[in-house]
Amino acid sequence: MKGISILSLMVGLTLLGNASVLVLAQERLSPTNQPILEGRSLYQVAQQPKSQLITWREFVERGGRRFVNYDYDLPPEFRNGYVYINAGADNTTAYILKQGLSSYPPIKSGIGEIDYAVADRYVNSGKAIRFYWGGGAVSSRLHGKDTEVRFLEQPGTGCLRLSCLVAPFMTNQQISRILHSERAIKQKN
Repeated sequence: MKGISILSLMVGLTLLGNASVLVLAQERLSPTNQPILEGRSLYQVAQQPKSQLITWREFVERGGRRFVNYDYDLPPEFRNGYVYINAGADNTTAYILKQGLSSYPPIKSGIGEIDYAVADRYVNSGKAIRFYWGGGAVSSRLHGKDTEVRFLEQPGTGCLRLSCLVAPFMTNQQISRILHSERAIKQKN
């Protein structure tokens, strides 16, 4: 009888020890889930390991990428903020989230995409800006040589040629200054 109870005790302690080690390992390795309260809804946003996200500054220093090959004079909180890029059929969109947020949305796929609905909540709350480029042959013919920013009906949206910036918390003057600062990213060989 003593043999069985000592064996049971040893198995129980071993299981308890393994469970404790597992919990400690998960706390050290798992991303921090922090809720973001937007309006009346509560959204869970998982913080990405920093190695999977790069800042706009790093993106430019690495030579950009196809269809995202322009740089702008951005406020420091965005220049040093993390970038997500969604490629579409007619345009490419880049979301730049402010530096220093307590958490960042998960990458939707291996190429740095972000869920549009989540990203737009960040833009509308002033925590991100959105650039988009393109629009097809008609847009190129109509606006490809524009020299002035055209402001769309959507608040905080301005376009210069085929580059558009959405930042509802910025003034038209700020948006115009950023779009006029556009310059090609030096491609890395």
